[in-house]
Amino acid sequence: MEPTTIPDPPGFSDLSKAEQIRYLQALWDRIAEKPGELPAPESHLELAQDRLAEYRREPRRARPALDILDRLVKNQQ
Repeated sequence: MEPTTIPDPPGFSDLSKAEQIRYLQALWDRIAEKPGELPAPESHLELAQDRLAEYRREPRRARPALDILDRLVKNQQ
């Protein structure tokens, strides 16, 4: 995917890096207020449906997300 070039909002480059990050987080929070309006590729929706169906078939095989994240971190060390 090619990077998208957009102009900085007025005054953005004058902000400290911490302020820029807070600004971006605030923008994302505004966007995420209405998750139904966020586009999702059809392939992502299909994968989510497949995984939900798999969970419903065998719910005991499911693992908490934090367990999986811990395992991934351990595998990268």
